[in-house]
Amino acid sequence: MNVSSINQNALLGINNGLNQASNASQKLASNEQLSGEQSSQETAKELLALQQAQQQVQVSTRVAQTAGDVIGSIIDIRA
Repeated sequence: MNVSSINQNALLGINNGLNQASNASQKLASNEQLSGEQSSQETAKELLALQQAQQQVQVSTRVAQTAGDVIGSIIDIRA
């Protein structure tokens, strides 16, 4: 696997995490508005989805940073 594909996968992971967070927050808001209240089970499910999305974005960001560090090291070695 080359470094550019690692960067692409990291960006895809960040994008997926942000989409997951957006979906979960929309569900939290719309369920509460439609019913006036929301079951604690549904709330917990969507809060867990938000936490998973946050972790996905954080991990993907670390992958992108590491790929950047690798590129920097390769450039330093070749210079």
